[in-house]
Amino acid sequence: MKIDKELSIKKHDGVYLPSDDTFLLLEMIEVDGYEHVLEIGCGSGIISLHCSARGCDVLSVDKDKRAVKSAKINAKKNNLNISVKISHFFSNIDKTDWDTIIFNPPYLPNDDLIPNDDKWDGGKRGDEVVVRFLEESDDYLKDHGELYTCYSSLSPTDRIERIIERKYKIDKLEKRDFFFETLYGLKLNKRER
Repeated sequence: MKIDKELSIKKHDGVYLPSDDTFLLLEMIEVDGYEHVLEIGCGSGIISLHCSARGCDVLSVDKDKRAVKSAKINAKKNNLNISVKISHFFSNIDKTDWDTIIFNPPYLPNDDLIPNDDKWDGGKRGDEVVVRFLEESDDYLKDHGELYTCYSSLSPTDRIERIIERKYKIDKLEKRDFFFETLYGLKLNKRER
C-alpha cells in the first residue's frame, strides 16, 4: 500500500508513534477496498486509517484506552470511518471471518535495555506476543484470508517459524536492516484445514 502523506496523525502521550515497523507493514499491505479488516493493537490508528481510505470496513482494537481514544481522534481528524474499541487480542471480537488481520506487535525482549512498556515489551524472549497472535489468529481469519505482522531479529524465531509452518503459508517476507536489528514483515495466508 502506498503511504498517504496527506493523512494527519496526531501524537498522544503513551501511544505508540508510527515508526519503521509501522511503515514496513503499511508498504506490504494489499487491500482492494472490499475487505473486512481487523487491526489488533491499533495505537494511533495509522494502519487502520490507510485501509479505511481505500474503502475497507475496518475495526481497530487496542487494550490501552489511550490508543483507542487516539485512533478515534485521528479517524475524525481525517474524516475516515473506522470502528474502534477496547480488546486485548481477540477478547472483545465477535466476528470470526475477517478478510485481513493486521498486528504490529511489541517484539523486543524485556531485558535491562528495554524499558518496561507494553509498546515494546514482547515478553522475556521477545516472541511471546507475536506467538500468541499467530496461534489465535487463524480462528478469526476467513479461508484464504491474509494476515500481516512483523518481528525482530532481536527475538528468537524458532517458535514463530513452527507456527507459520503449521498454520499459514508465507505470501511475502520483507526485511529492513538497521544498525541494531533487522525487522521482518510477513504477509501470511491461512492454510486450508
